[in-house]
Amino acid sequence: MMNKRAINRNLLLLMVCLFVVMMGYGILLPVLPFFLERIITSPIQSENIVFHFGILTAIYPVTLVFTAPLWGKVADRIGSKWPIIIGLGGFTLMQVMIAFSTSLSMLYVARIVGSLGSSFLVPVINASVSDITDEANRTKAMAWSGAAASAGVVAGPGISGLLVGNNWHLRWDPSVHLLIDRFSVPFIVLAIIGLITLILSLLFLKDTRVKISNPSIKSIGAMFPRGKWAIFGKLLLLSSILQLVITSFETIFPLFIKDSGLFSVAFIGVGLLICGLVMAIMQPVVAKWGTLFIANPEKQMAIGFLIAGLTLPVYVLVQTQWIILLTIAIFGLGSSLIVPNLLAQVSLREPKSSGWALGMQSSFSGIGQIIGPLAGTALYAFIPVSPFYITGGLLVATSFIGFQTLKRSDNDLVSSSKNQTS
Repeated sequence: MMNKRAINRNLLLLMVCLFVVMMGYGILLPVLPFFLERIITSPIQSENIVFHFGILTAIYPVTLVFTAPLWGKVADRIGSKWPIIIGLGGFTLMQVMIAFSTSLSMLYVARIVGSLGSSFLVPVINASVSDITDEANRTKAMAWSGAAASAGVVAGPGISGLLVGNNWHLRWDPSVHLLIDRFSVPFIVLAIIGLITLILSLLFLKDTRVKISNPSIKSIGAMFPRGKWAIFGKLLLLSSILQLVITSFETIFPLFIKDSGLFSVAFIGVGLLICGLVMAIMQPVVAKWGTLFIANPEKQMAIGFLIAGLTLPVYVLVQTQWIILLTIAIFGLGSSLIVPNLLAQVSLREPKSSGWALGMQSSFSGIGQIIGPLAGTALYAFIPVSPFYITGGLLVATSFIGFQTLKRSDNDLVSSSKNQTS
């Protein structure tokens, strides 16, 4: 059993890992449309960029769906350190491969190989956070986990904006000259950061081994054991819906701003920066003081879905810069009411196998992340404003419909979970 100092050090390292991984996501989104524009050799059309942008964004969650539950169960058995090390290695490799991609096929290979090696990182890290915190502090720990992820998304666009200004010219002597394109520079820097994080984790991260006493989780083949849908079903569906909308927005927003011609690429970065910053700040605030205003976590999530859903149509109804940025901040606030409560509820309902539970939650989130970019870009190609109205309506409907039975059955489901694990 780790002492308090070791637990705090582990938590800090896990937060750093989450920050770095999500920084990669934050860097990719604003740069990718322009990166595609540079490497596509065929006549460049807006439809080509939109199509490949959606597919490349969806590769990560596709691998997440299949790898997260399996690696979550592996982490339950052997501890989380080595899965995290492997994931950081895959993450670092992906950045290098993207940076040096000179064709569309190379970019696809980079995304596929890197995603296979790193897509499971977030659920395994969250499972490790769950393992070393008690129930009383679980929501707070998950809020800090969410804050670290959001801060990474915040830092990503900022790093992109600072680094894409100029090409890098590396010279060893007059005959050796390496040119790194300005859109590749952020990925080189991120690869260096990923390598440093990997080394620190290898040296200082302590393993957490969780003895599995629930026989229904022991079999690797039983990916979704009998009776678990009654306990987790609604929460997993909520995870899918939330990620569907978030990834649809994050995919469509850069395209919408780019094609409108009203704002620059810097405005895309600022918008995503504000969203991530609000989530990074507000998730710990919600975890610590949210119950003073809304005692029930399900009600907090319902209000969060409602707030986020009502903001989405605003983007196409106004063209004033400060209103768009304010709306993005409010969207981030709504998401902040959902994420830590959702993760904590999943973890608390399967405390003896948190790796599997959070892996399954990430897998269903991955389903939403697959559908979001693909559906969003398809709708955008048909009617550019339609994704904002449709996803906003989906969140509002989820707020009113999805929680009518959740709270009523919550106590019975938790009791059922306890009986199954006893």
